[in-house]
Amino acid sequence: MKKIFYTAEAYISTYAQGTDLVIIKSADGTLYGASFEFDICTKDIIKAAIGKNETFNEDNSKFTEAEWVEYTDDIGTVPASWLDITTTALPDIILGYQLEGEATIHHFES
Repeated sequence: MKKIFYTAEAYISTYAQGTDLVIIKSADGTLYGASFEFDICTKDIIKAAIGKNETFNEDNSKFTEAEWVEYTDDIGTVPASWLDITTTALPDIILGYQLEGEATIHHFES
């Protein structure tokens, strides 16, 4: 059975560029939004993400407030479960999923 990684869309103000975030859970239980495109991640998922009903505005101060760190193997690649996500404010930013081994992100229908 393939692992399911939930995903969100985010904006990295430092790079002035959008990215897909893959929601993962570290060994200590911390949820991260990982941008494997840039090899960085953030615990500030809500600040980095563009919400389902949010109109994107690159000047939104929340994007500059998100702290990004280099992704390391110590963080791991364990997908956050739907239970992990629903016990936080993250359901409002989850827009799709990615199956283990696939490069494509599947977007949920609105």
